[in-house]
Amino acid sequence: MHPAVHGSGSSRLAAAMAAAALVASLGGCTGDTDPPDQLSPTAQSAAPTPTGTTPRTPAYASVLEEYSQHLRAGGATAVIIQMKSRVGQWSSAEGVRTLEAREPVQLTDQSHVGDITMTMVAVSVMKLVEEGKVRLDDAIQEYLPDFESIIKPPGPITIRSLLSHRSGMPDYWVSLYEMGDAGDHSMTHEQRLAAAATSRWTGGSGSLYSYSSTNYSALALLVEKLRGKDLGAVIRADNVEPLGLRDTLMTGDEPGPQRMLHGYTRTEAGALEDNTLIPFHKGSPDTGMISTVPDLNTYFAALQKGTLLTKQTLEEMHHPKYEQFGLGLVRRYDSCSNNDYFGHIGVVRGYAALALISADGSRQVAMAVARDPRPDLIGFDDPQSLEMTKAAVDALNLAC
Repeated sequence: MHPAVHGSGSSRLAAAMAAAALVASLGGCTGDTDPPDQLSPTAQSAAPTPTGTTPRTPAYASVLEEYSQHLRAGGATAVIIQMKSRVGQWSSAEGVRTLEAREPVQLTDQSHVGDITMTMVAVSVMKLVEEGKVRLDDAIQEYLPDFESIIKPPGPITIRSLLSHRSGMPDYWVSLYEMGDAGDHSMTHEQRLAAAATSRWTGGSGSLYSYSSTNYSALALLVEKLRGKDLGAVIRADNVEPLGLRDTLMTGDEPGPQRMLHGYTRTEAGALEDNTLIPFHKGSPDTGMISTVPDLNTYFAALQKGTLLTKQTLEEMHHPKYEQFGLGLVRRYDSCSNNDYFGHIGVVRGYAALALISADGSRQVAMAVARDPRPDLIGFDDPQSLEMTKAAVDALNLAC
């Protein structure tokens, strides 16, 4: 595990490296086989209470409430959470959209969702697989002749290994930091690959799992070439429009977000920086998407149900051989069903987001946080990401 370092990039890999730390001690629950009902985005009690008595906060809601209060006490400017399950739902929106105007945050406010973008890229790749345009074990070099010259791989790099972070490809975020690049400017997919090329590969296809955002830069080039559209348009067609997600879009798309959380960091000198809509995220396959907490829950519920992809494709994305990270999906242990939660965690400068859903679709949670302003951390062990994931899994395990 690499140490965290101070800089102005993002905490790319924290949550994906911590599966062992997230196994809850609860057990013996049986998950419901049906997905949760589509509930309105308002806070609700888990169960009716006798007339004249104070509703008792369910255990899963207490975990999330305590987590939200902890973040706010620590300086987070906004915390939005929505959980749905068969035993009830809970939602909360605390804080302000901006430190300047201080408007109260709303459940449906939009936020950068960072690495959750990767799941949407993966869905677009898997659609190409379903259509027979590519195969998972094809080498990316078959479709991108310039790939060899840009990043000099040690051999054929399969599409499967890119999706599952098992290609051995270096992470361009690490390369940017080592080059002293602040990462506050726009970059093409090719430029991200070229930045990663300054670092050594850890292996080739079939390597051990090693989270690298550069994998998805290569996949973005693949889908753009085969679809003849830019990445934002492909994601919109494959992921957003089929579900009518009106508040989910790629950074830079028009019309832009209407109700955006502002995420702040501080320079080493203490100056406050607003990271909303910085150019770096425009068109990015690992940081580009903007969404809302309700949209994230809708999206992952539809994906889990098989609305976007076939059952066979979804089973491949979930295959146990992938352990902590499947094809575009984070895996976390579900002690209720002895199965897994699937989703993703996203961290970018000033922001964090999460979406997880149980394998049977009966329990899900999504979060968006405008983090406490501080010099940003980049690295693989961001404690705030681990804390967010633990709170989410603990709450889900209490809603069996």
